[in-house]
Amino acid sequence: MLIRWATNDDMPAWLALSGEYDPLIAAIAPDMGLWYAGFDAFMARKIAQYEALIALDRRSQACLGLLAFSRKHNRISFFGIGQKADFSSAAQGLLSTALRQLDVGRPVAASQPKSAHEHILRGVRFFEQNGFSVVDGAAAENGCPVLLLEKPASPLERHGHSFHYNFPAYARASQKAHCLACNHEAMPGGQIDIAELPYSFATGEYPGQGRLFGKMHILAKRHAVHFEDLPPEEMAGFMREVQIVGAALRKVTGAVKINYEMHANSGPHLHIHLFPRYLDDGFPSGPIDYRVSDSPYEDEEEYRWFIAQMREELAAIMP
Repeated sequence: MLIRWATNDDMPAWLALSGEYDPLIAAIAPDMGLWYAGFDAFMARKIAQYEALIALDRRSQACLGLLAFSRKHNRISFFGIGQKADFSSAAQGLLSTALRQLDVGRPVAASQPKSAHEHILRGVRFFEQNGFSVVDGAAAENGCPVLLLEKPASPLERHGHSFHYNFPAYARASQKAHCLACNHEAMPGGQIDIAELPYSFATGEYPGQGRLFGKMHILAKRHAVHFEDLPPEEMAGFMREVQIVGAALRKVTGAVKINYEMHANSGPHLHIHLFPRYLDDGFPSGPIDYRVSDSPYEDEEEYRWFIAQMREELAAIMP
């Protein structure tokens, strides 16, 4: 199963999914015209705002379910699962993904048609199993009786800074006109440019991630979000510079290995993280936990010594 943002091309599948519910809604709503009033505009708006998620079968590309939400009102505004789909799998995937995009530090609202049909009741039970409870059993939406549900605020639940939690901000930063790197915005505190190279910038980080002495990153000069966006010649030049900087980093730090990681899940402009690995680092036989941010340096002076050593080494080996 694939969960992704719905697009305009998915509108027919959305309408077909909604159509599966028509006989169930018609049994409790006297005016189906009122029920569908403004639905086309609603779909278009949710798609444009990255507020509509679709669950697809990867092999057949069949629509399994769809969920739309409102960041402004912190609520689930459409929820539908195909009657032939694996209900639990599709519903859980859609809701979990939507809750990442919503503010769980505040109550999250939802609604479900007030029906005795098992497929709709299954939706109500699903929301209740996920922490929602009915707060109003006598409401109506577009002429249809509904149950209003609410999930209490979860102030202790942490959200990160990646596209998983605020996709509109990520999508905006992915555009060159709004890219922090391309617009020469101030770097986060503690970051110092070590060297400007033909295809990249090599940058030190303090205190860095993973409590690893010498952790740094290399930022591509050309604006690119995906690695395959780089033209072949620039890609080769960029990777050659990553190789050169990595060799200098291993020599300066005395690391056993340098781990190279390309993410760009938070800052979309293409960059590669360089993590020096040591015999005594905190992640034996495991991946680096980048959330560990205790400083590996004795003090800021030692960090600046590292920057100076890297500059000296790169000056000696750069062609």
